[in-house]
Amino acid sequence: MSKKIKVTPEQLEKVVNEAMGFRIPTYTSETEEELDELIKVMSGPISDLRKNKTFSADDAVTHRIYQLVAEGGELHVKVQELIDLLESLDDKPERRVVGFKFSK
Repeated sequence: MSKKIKVTPEQLEKVVNEAMGFRIPTYTSETEEELDELIKVMSGPISDLRKNKTFSADDAVTHRIYQLVAEGGELHVKVQELIDLLESLDDKPERRVVGFKFSK
């Protein structure tokens, strides 16, 4: 005899939509994962390259990097937009430690 599995209508709809390719992501975990990856790249490889590369005053690459990172530059504007969006999110609730405090 086989076991019957109860499936809610919402679960069934989700499974059918995913099978048909109509998955509607919530973007919650995906956004956090992509942000973590960006942070790794910004703090790791970019930092290392900054320390190990030579910038030339009349080099086109140096000029383009300046255009990206200078205040008002393309990358600077996008990073500021990212910061503003992150600041607009609700704060995580404080984690409360449950336990006892002993005093002498």
